[in-house]
Formats: sequence, structure tokens, C-alpha cells
Amino acid sequence: MKKKLGLILGVVLVSSSIMAFAGGTYSNYNTTVGKLNGSGYTGYQIKSINGAAANLNSEVVGGNYTVDVRMQDSNGSVGDWSRDVNDNDSRLVDGSSQQIAGDSVRLQFSNDLTTAVDVQVSGTWKSN
Repeated sequence: MKKKLGLILGVVLVSSSIMAFAGGTYSNYNTTVGKLNGSGYTGYQIKSINGAAANLNSEVVGGNYTVDVRMQDSNGSVGDWSRDVNDNDSRLVDGSSQQIAGDSVRLQFSNDLTTAVDVQVSGTWKSN
């Protein structure tokens, strides 16, 4: 019995390690992007792979608007903007080469300077 329990525990630990190495899990986001070039943010996730892009699955961008998105870490390092994200849009969002495994990262959404209303965005994302 002890051998079986030890084997099962070992399999669970190895499986958990493989899943953690493969990247984070998807988190929901629902945030308001402020008007006139304002911003909105997701919650933070822990980056698991140096320099890897995040996966974004945009479900709703309110009012037939589009938004731009980039990845940033808690130290202020940012990736390039991915432009014109819309409803039902999937993207890889590049990070910065300075963003390494273990960093806290989030997505920053931004409106155009000419967008005169707040825009609600929602979907899922995961850091890699």
C-alpha cells in the first residue's frame, strides 16, 4: 500500500511540475479602458518562460471600438503594442526581453487619443 501511495504521489508531483513549466493558466479579465488614450489593466500573473509572449483571447471590446494591448511587468518593463484588438480576437502579446521567469506581468489596454468614451473589455489571457 505504501509503495502504491508513493508511486501515485510521485506521478502527481511530476505532472504538476510539467504543467507549471508549460506556462500559466488562463485568467479572466474585465476592465474599463479610460477615454482619450486611457488605460485599463488585467490582474498580474507570474511569467514562467523568459521572453515568451502572452496569449490573449479577447471576447468583448465594447461599443464597436478597438484597443491596443501590451505586456508589462511590475518593474515597468513593457513589450511592443499589439494594435486594434477587437471582439473575438486572439493574439500573441510580445513581452520585453527584460521580462523573465518569475516576474509578475499583466496586460495593459489602451484607447486611441480620439476615443472619447470609456471602453469595457473582457476575455481571458495567460502569461507564458
